[in-house]
Amino acid sequence: MRQGQGAGGEGGGFIDPSLFFGDGDTSGSGADSADEPEQLNTWAETIMTTLTPSPRANVPADVADRNVAAFLTMIAVAEGTEAAGGYGCLYGSRPTAPRTFSDFSDHPRIASRISNADPRWTSAAGRYQLMAVSPLPTGGTTRANTWDVLRARLGLPDFGPASQDLACIELIREKGALDDVRAGRVAAAISKVRKVWASFPAAGYGQGERQLSYLLAAYDYAGGVREA
Repeated sequence: MRQGQGAGGEGGGFIDPSLFFGDGDTSGSGADSADEPEQLNTWAETIMTTLTPSPRANVPADVADRNVAAFLTMIAVAEGTEAAGGYGCLYGSRPTAPRTFSDFSDHPRIASRISNADPRWTSAAGRYQLMAVSPLPTGGTTRANTWDVLRARLGLPDFGPASQDLACIELIREKGALDDVRAGRVAAAISKVRKVWASFPAAGYGQGERQLSYLLAAYDYAGGVREA
C-alpha cells in the first residue's frame, strides 16, 4: 500500500510474472498457520459467500469470483509479496531475505523505515501490505490505520488469509472498482485503486511503480478473464 511497497523490488520494465509463482510456500505462508482459527473457510469460499453479485458485472458468478481472485494475486505480485512471504509478509521482505510473521491473531504492528534514504515509518504487512497503528521504536505510534478501520467495519476475527482478502476487497469496493474487477475491466479497476497501492502505475508516491503491462500480465497468469 501507500508507504508500503517494500516487500518487492523496484518498479519498471516487464518481468515474466511466472517468476513470482514458485513451487514453494511463498504465495500463502499464512494459509496453514496454527494461529488461524479452524472455523474460517478458505479465502475463496469466504469471498464467494460474501460478495454480492452485481448486475453491472455482466459475467457468470464463477468468472466474476475468478476475476476477483486474479486481481488480488495481481496486487500481491505488484507489491512484491507473492514470493516473499505472502500473507505472512512484513514490509521489506524479499525472496532472498524474507521478513515474515507467524501470529495471525492480529496485524503484527511492526514499524519499519521505508528505506535508508526515506526516514518515514510504515507498518505495511500481509499479502496486500495493509497498515495499522503500530508502536514506533522512537516512541509514539504510526498514524495509518487502514487495517484497524477495516477490521472494525467488517467484523474480521483476525489477520489471517481470509480476513486479509476480505479487507482488500473492501478497499477495492471503496474506490468504486469492484464491479470493474468482477467484469474483467482490469485497466479501469487499476486506475481507480492506484492511490491505494504505491506499486501501481500513476500511484504518485515515488516508491517504484510497476508498468500497466506488468500488472495485466500478472492478472492473466493468475487466471483472470479480461473483458473483450
